[in-house]
Amino acid sequence: MTALTELEQVTDRNSKPQFALRDALIAAAQAEVERYLVKQIEAQEVVDRLIRLLDGPRQREVQRRAPEALAKG
Repeated sequence: MTALTELEQVTDRNSKPQFALRDALIAAAQAEVERYLVKQIEAQEVVDRLIRLLDGPRQREVQRRAPEALAKG
């Protein structure tokens, strides 16, 4: 195994949790926007929900735990 192959494997292993977090966040944001588009919620409510999603206690907890999760692989 070459050094490059080993580096690629480490990078891939470390990237998967990051991609999972990103994908979950994108899916949640898309769901909120979809609720607005089908008139389940008003514009101000979707803005509030997106702010909480992107900068609320849940997001800060994910940011706090991410390095630990990445270290575990």
